[in-house]
Amino acid sequence: MLPIHEPRSKFGKWLLKYRFLIIIITFVTIIPIAFVTALYVGDYLKYKTVMFDETPVSEFLGTYITHEETSFHEEINLETNDLIVKIKLKSITVPEYYDDTNGAYTLRVKYQAKSGRTISALSSTMILQTDWVNMKSSPKNININETYSSIQTISFNHILPANPLLFVSVQRPHLYVRISYHLTIGMAQEEIKTYYFKTDLTNLVPSDIVDLNNA
Repeated sequence: MLPIHEPRSKFGKWLLKYRFLIIIITFVTIIPIAFVTALYVGDYLKYKTVMFDETPVSEFLGTYITHEETSFHEEINLETNDLIVKIKLKSITVPEYYDDTNGAYTLRVKYQAKSGRTISALSSTMILQTDWVNMKSSPKNININETYSSIQTISFNHILPANPLLFVSVQRPHLYVRISYHLTIGMAQEEIKTYYFKTDLTNLVPSDIVDLNNA
């Protein structure tokens, strides 16, 4: 019979003595922590991808906010090398009950072509979608002109704020926008360009609220 191996160091003897306790502590603490971490990361990444038609998109350009000079309305700016698309969030209606169907975000849209650029067939697809939880709208197709459009409505029949996980609060959805247009590049030739943008609506003040405060 082979002799039982005895650790020489004090630490080794301690590990041998308390090995079962260490295994129990591992199961009780480390494994649940790893599970919760995986749950949070999984839910966070799951809703970072947005479907435009059959195309999954996870990389987006950022936007910035300016204020209209006369009305002081906040404007979301989607800028490319050729143009700037401006969006005003007009109002937000949150359903009172889960089976209500009156939830909506209303907005108006226009664009400004940059100097020397000739733009045609400008269109957009807009989607509202949250992080962390499966709340999203159907795609809304909007044609864009050089003056602000009539009021456009995106139905969003979800109740927010929501707390899908501990320490996670979802206040509002993000606004995801695909813009596509034809750019004239000379000799009667055109280039089709498509961009994807993402805007966090959490702190945006709807223009109806701005008008009410300034009345």
